[in-house]
Amino acid sequence: MSRLHPLERPFRRHMGTFQRNLGPALEGEPEPLQRCYGATRRLRELAPLLAAEIGSAVVGETRVRLRRVGRALGPVREIDVALGLVGEWVADDRARQDAVEGLRQHLLDAGAVARERMTGQVESAQAATLARRMQAIGSALSASTTGIWSRTLSLRMTRRAQHLREVVEAAGALYLPDRVQAVRMAVEKLRYAFEFACDAGASRRRVPALRLTEAQELLSRLHDIEALIRLSQNVSSRPRSSRRAHLDELRHELEQECRRLHGAFISQRRQVVQACGAALDMAIPLWNRRGGVGSHAT
Repeated sequence: MSRLHPLERPFRRHMGTFQRNLGPALEGEPEPLQRCYGATRRLRELAPLLAAEIGSAVVGETRVRLRRVGRALGPVREIDVALGLVGEWVADDRARQDAVEGLRQHLLDAGAVARERMTGQVESAQAATLARRMQAIGSALSASTTGIWSRTLSLRMTRRAQHLREVVEAAGALYLPDRVQAVRMAVEKLRYAFEFACDAGASRRRVPALRLTEAQELLSRLHDIEALIRLSQNVSSRPRSSRRAHLDELRHELEQECRRLHGAFISQRRQVVQACGAALDMAIPLWNRRGGVGSHAT
């Protein structure tokens, strides 16, 4: 019976998520757009491992195209999330419906412009070309037996862990948005490295990845609220005075929520640093791993 290459399962899963959700995302559906955006980020992180295994000539252009698609989806995703947060605040009675009317309309208008730009950037022909290139990667991967990917993952995991430790230390205990943003991005990248190692059967240590996932979700929510605050500043002068006052109150509450979430992250910092240590421990057996094939296909 044929065997799966260790990278085939994560690659095909994320590729499938991307391809299934791209069409609905371009049609304006928020949840498929979110899933498609997440798939592009994982596929881009997986690309260096694929390039090491089957050659950069096969993977390089695909990575570039995925980056373009991700950048096109990003602004729309940000506005979709902001609209969701506004609705959440109203539903929880933390904001008045009439107070956010101007903000909601501003977000809807900005979202319409961003979607039009997105569909222009992600043309159907480009999507079709990207799909063919990813199919070619899958075919080349199934025929590869070099196993070089594991050493590439080992090196990247080591660097990701060292970098995360550095940015956590640099961020300190104060709420400094730029430094917290650096931590969020570093957490995400190390989390993906753990997931790839587990999905490829190179490790069974899923607890560090779960700890990083918890931290990433917390920091991502913080980042999304920061984005809503920034977007709300564009409408601060538009509403009538009473609505402006309510909008200022909402912005103040959002800022307080950011500080609360940052405090929650501070209590998780030790677990994040421990995950860095687990990544460094995992890097050694990954470097020494041999063979390019994995479990039997089913």
